[in-house]
Amino acid sequence: MYIKIIFEVLGGLALFIFGVNRLSVSLQRITSNKLKTVINVLTKKSWSTLLIGILATMTIQSSSLTSVMTVGFVNAGLITLRQAIGIIMGANIGTTVTAQLVSFRIDMFAFPIIIVGFALYFISKRRKYKNIGMAILGFGLLFLGMTIMKAAMSPLKEVEGFRNFLLVFSRNPFLGILAGLILTAILQSSSATIGLLIALASQGLVPIEAAIPILIGDNIGTCSTALISSLGTTVTAKRTALSHVLFNIVGAVIFVLLFYVFKAGPYIISISGTSLTRQIANIHTFFNVITTLVLFPVIKFFEKIVIKIFPGKDITINKNALYLNKSLIQTPDIALDQVRKELLRLSKISKEMLSLSYERLHNKDVIIEKKLLDRETAIDSITEEIVNFLTKVSQKSLNFTLSNRLTHLLHIAYDVERTADHAESILYLSIVKEENKLVFSSIEEKELKIIFEKVDFLFDKLLFGLDKDDSYYRQECEDIESEIDELVLKSRSNHLVRLRKGECMPPSGVIFSDIVMHFERIGDLLYGISKNIVY
Repeated sequence: MYIKIIFEVLGGLALFIFGVNRLSVSLQRITSNKLKTVINVLTKKSWSTLLIGILATMTIQSSSLTSVMTVGFVNAGLITLRQAIGIIMGANIGTTVTAQLVSFRIDMFAFPIIIVGFALYFISKRRKYKNIGMAILGFGLLFLGMTIMKAAMSPLKEVEGFRNFLLVFSRNPFLGILAGLILTAILQSSSATIGLLIALASQGLVPIEAAIPILIGDNIGTCSTALISSLGTTVTAKRTALSHVLFNIVGAVIFVLLFYVFKAGPYIISISGTSLTRQIANIHTFFNVITTLVLFPVIKFFEKIVIKIFPGKDITINKNALYLNKSLIQTPDIALDQVRKELLRLSKISKEMLSLSYERLHNKDVIIEKKLLDRETAIDSITEEIVNFLTKVSQKSLNFTLSNRLTHLLHIAYDVERTADHAESILYLSIVKEENKLVFSSIEEKELKIIFEKVDFLFDKLLFGLDKDDSYYRQECEDIESEIDELVLKSRSNHLVRLRKGECMPPSGVIFSDIVMHFERIGDLLYGISKNIVY
């Protein structure tokens, strides 16, 4: 009998988790791009981040996915730690919706929902409607899993030993907290733990006094997903995951004090509903709402504590444009001046990428790679914002001078982005060189150093001219670019001589020639940018 019960409970739990997963994944596919845009845009005020967290989690039915997405945004430098903390607080409230849904007795609708979802998924040709069908199907499977678990647990009402086992959690709450934490960490879903708890409660197998500590542990255990997703990320991303843990630990302390020190349990239970399943769902909601009400007003202080616990400095940079204010589009002259400031910042990031790519040639360091690739992402993101901003400015009535200036700023943006692409290509050539155990001769190393220093010097002159909006350095840039061309030509001639004499190996020679070519292209682009500054 017990083996049959175990298989049915595990089968029902598997269906429940699969249903939650299908519902979550399908809703994410339907709303993913919109959610990312909303999260990226509507994070200017603290209260809006809380609202985003609630709405995002209610939409995709998974606080874990919202947390993972938030860690990803922080890791990419798109949002700050404080904004991420607000989103996670909101996500903790949004995740209680699933528990509220399964606490209602609507099991009878499981099969009709599954039929509707399957029909829509099977008949539809468009991906959007297939995803909607799969979301409905997942919703139905969720309730079917609950029905199977409830039915499987019904015979356990007659087993006194099982009931006594669950009563241990009411007599020793810390064991209940530990059980909820471990179970949720294993299942990677707080909704699954709550669903299992509600199934037990529906059969009268677990009293509310035993369910409460499991609920508290469940909220801590759900942080495991965010912690796992933060592995190998930036310091701020790790802090985001830590803030999720601290949030739920603070909530656990608050509820332990309320229930077991101040003896407020009977009152909280009395206002949580009449049925046991409703009480579990409502207390789960109370946990997250009360914790948010306590911590959200002191979110700045909470952020400082997280930083104090996890000190360090990030290798990432802000990937959003800092100077492009949409309100300035109405005054094109000022708007274009702000674009110039943003382009200066963009050029500095590109120059840093060039230095990192050269450093990586001589230093096998993963941190250098992460820094460079992080800045490449920033370049792409900021360039896109600049182009969109200039496109909107171009739609205004511009005189010839402003129109001409806008065109050249656009050319500069594209050239800076291409410069960064060449620096990234040098990084990949360094990796190929290492993987194939290729070595440059001392002469080749010296030639690369001379060419890099000349390109870097040209970059410095260009940045100065862009910063001062001064065309005086245009002639100097042209002279330096000519020197780079001469150095490259001389290097290639020397390289051919070395190949003929057998002083270098052809495979390493190919890598050397490609790196020289990228340096030359960067010099050409920088000179092109200097001309656009003049015009």
